[in-house]
Amino acid sequence: MRLFSNRRLIFVLLGLLWMELSLLPLFAVGRVQPDFFLIFLAFYAFRVSWKRIVTLSFFVGLLRDLVTNSFFGLETASCVGGAILLRFLALEFDREKRSVQLVSLFAFSWVTLLLFVLFSFLVGERYLFEEGIFVNMFLTVIYTSGFGWLLFPLLEKWLKPALQMRQYELF
Repeated sequence: MRLFSNRRLIFVLLGLLWMELSLLPLFAVGRVQPDFFLIFLAFYAFRVSWKRIVTLSFFVGLLRDLVTNSFFGLETASCVGGAILLRFLALEFDREKRSVQLVSLFAFSWVTLLLFVLFSFLVGERYLFEEGIFVNMFLTVIYTSGFGWLLFPLLEKWLKPALQMRQYELF
């Protein structure tokens, strides 16, 4: 499968899984935590390939469904729904500008969390709907975007040798 052909991207994805499972409480501010997988998906869409982002988000959502205790399929559906927006943003706007990347990460995170809450409501999980859930979601999106501002340059620096395109001469 060409989606996972780059070894460095696989190591980054496994590293993010490890960070989500073990280091995430260290970065938490109250109940607000950054979402490293959404940062990775936004980076992948803007710096690697916007064409395969929906497929990758399906696998990332499936991975998140396996490690969380929510209704199975909610993470996958919300990641894929947000990735459709992310694909549109990566296609329509300048993928090289950091400001466009961060605003797109903000929009992608917000839509993904809203879809998760909507799908949770549709399947009947009532525990999510408490006071301040939208404020908590908004703070999570802002916190994730802030971490994206820090992690995008690190991901680009570490993955840059793997991302360089070969140039071919025409004549």
